[in-house]
Amino acid sequence: MLIKHSRTAAISSFLLGCTLVASFLMPSGANAQFGVSPSQTSNFFNDFRSRASQMKKGTQAARSGDVVYDYEKGAYVSQEDQEGFQSLQQLLRSDREISQPSVRSGSSAFAARAVGDYTSYSGQYSQALSYFAPTYTSDPFLSGKRNMRLGPVNIGLGLYQGFEYNSNVQRTPVPVSDFISSTLLNVSANYRLTQNNVLSFTAGIGVDHYFNHPELASYGGGTMLNLLPGSTLAFDIKAGPVYITIYDRMSMRPAVNNAFVGGNNTASFGVFQNDFGVAANWQINSAWALALNLTNTISNVLGGANQQFNRTMNSIHASLTYSPTATWILGTEGGVSLLEYDQPTLNDATMFNWGLFVSIPLGKSTTMKLAGGVQIFEFEDPVVLAPLGPGDATDLNGYYYTFSLTNQLNARFSHTLSIGHESSINLASNFITADFVNYGLSMVAWKGGRFSLSGYFEHAEPSFTNPAFPGAQSDISQYGVDFYYTHQLTSKLRLGTGYHFGRADSVAVGADFDQHGFSFDLNYILSAKAGINFGYRYFITDSRGANNDSTQSRVILGFNYNF
Repeated sequence: MLIKHSRTAAISSFLLGCTLVASFLMPSGANAQFGVSPSQTSNFFNDFRSRASQMKKGTQAARSGDVVYDYEKGAYVSQEDQEGFQSLQQLLRSDREISQPSVRSGSSAFAARAVGDYTSYSGQYSQALSYFAPTYTSDPFLSGKRNMRLGPVNIGLGLYQGFEYNSNVQRTPVPVSDFISSTLLNVSANYRLTQNNVLSFTAGIGVDHYFNHPELASYGGGTMLNLLPGSTLAFDIKAGPVYITIYDRMSMRPAVNNAFVGGNNTASFGVFQNDFGVAANWQINSAWALALNLTNTISNVLGGANQQFNRTMNSIHASLTYSPTATWILGTEGGVSLLEYDQPTLNDATMFNWGLFVSIPLGKSTTMKLAGGVQIFEFEDPVVLAPLGPGDATDLNGYYYTFSLTNQLNARFSHTLSIGHESSINLASNFITADFVNYGLSMVAWKGGRFSLSGYFEHAEPSFTNPAFPGAQSDISQYGVDFYYTHQLTSKLRLGTGYHFGRADSVAVGADFDQHGFSFDLNYILSAKAGINFGYRYFITDSRGANNDSTQSRVILGFNYNF
């Protein structure tokens, strides 16, 4: 243990030194990635470049908050910044809610390739929200347009209070029901110290309380404090042609120890993660841009069990892009991560990935992106063997690729396709390698009506399977489809209904299952700042070949208020 702590201190000192050099000596850009996933690295780079671009434009710090409903677009829009149309990710954000896995969502559409990452929930679909913003906002109907000022500080506050009856909280054959209260405060604040220096804070913070069965809470003894992934304190600085962001990103939430051994995953636990980083973007000239990131990630399990998942990761990643015409982009990106676990159950590692990418517009409404490269993971030899640990001694010397095609056919219709192959860290083996396909479309069908249809496929293979290890997992194939339709009945009342189907096929005995999910929603605007919503969810899980079937009903009454 002394050797491990010394190594951690040396690594931290080295990265701190690099941070200081990068911040003060190099006009460069910094970017982070989590889960050792090249596609996540790329998404972070895109998000950070967008943040730097907004900083460059000097986006106004406050809005009046006036919104109107546009029947042609099927959404509320701001009177100040009448958008031409919403992006596909914005359109699908609420529609996919039925299939987004969380501890109490009822959905089993977990992505095997993302189980080892605590940055967000491991859903099959790519995350649509910003890296620097919470994964949920309390005012999706009003799109966060309500703001106020306290002196020089611009603040947006949104409060959500929900009450839920859940007939089968842990989705087991013998159900245990409970009443649950969920309170969430969304905060979005910024203080422009100077024209080029901005301090900002975005967070989703709240509590879940279990009234009858406090033991069902993943942590906290019946009352769980939640800090949603994406909650961030950031300081943006402009130093000549360099845009620097110093950030601290925090989350405290339930997670699922999901080794894909069946459709009912009940082993939930709490996890706290803190990501501290320094990111910068240097526009070298009109064609070249350099980005660099240094980040330290600490993940700690909350509660007495699953302490083997406590870990620290130090990463440095970079991206260099060339775009002489500001239309197509050619670039290279990647980096190295040092992974250390507090306990020897899982293995420490040095992980490297690097590759090339190109983004090309095809006409005025279509964008194609292709990326590919190498992944090299070198793990230390296992110290703990089965049944106390997986005993995996496998290293990775492989490749990754991602291909995406996005088309905005017109203001009413958008669709996107993404295909990929990559490896990431895992909880039941050293790593897991997955091939995946996502497709989604969204369409404003007629005045007040909009629907989305999306589907996914994933085939994942763990690096090692040890039958003597209780958490052992096998190869698994998953596919499913999600449909959601919303209709604006009046200027204040909106109806939504959806369906989810998911199937998992595994070589493990008793691990196959089908799931059907149904949803119904009513949202009513009480005033310009307040709204009320009613939701119903019903899930049927059929564990094919095993006596592990379950059903779950959720009745939810919620209230939103935007200050």
